Amino acid sequence: MAAYFNTNQLRSSLQELVKVYISECEECKELSQDCIDLIRHNFLAEFVVYNKKDNTIEVGINETEKFDGYPEIKIYTFPLEDIGKKVDHSFRNNTEDLEFYGKLVGRRKGIGSNSVVVFE
Repeated sequence: MAAYFNTNQLRSSLQELVKVYISECEECKELSQDCIDLIRHNFLAEFVVYNKKDNTIEVGINETEKFDGYPEIKIYTFPLEDIGKKVDHSFRNNTEDLEFYGKLVGRRKGIGSNSVVVFE
């Protein structure tokens, strides 16, 4: 069965999903792979790591414009509880991004990652 979302509904569902990711991380002290994938996708990050000691998420972003050796990775650190705002702020509205978000929401809701239809 397919689920139909408009862009605002998908964004709202994604915000709720990030709250679940944060709650799960607080419980088990580990980021889920879906949460890592979402943050990497939105920030175009090379890596995402949860720092248990500081209760923060570290995001490594390649600052190099062209490839001519080792990349220059800049590490941004966000408190775990702020990641929902950061993900929402980096929400993108193009077709490929909406499809990616739909797959994440679909997997979590148990409706299948390919059964989400997004319309404007």
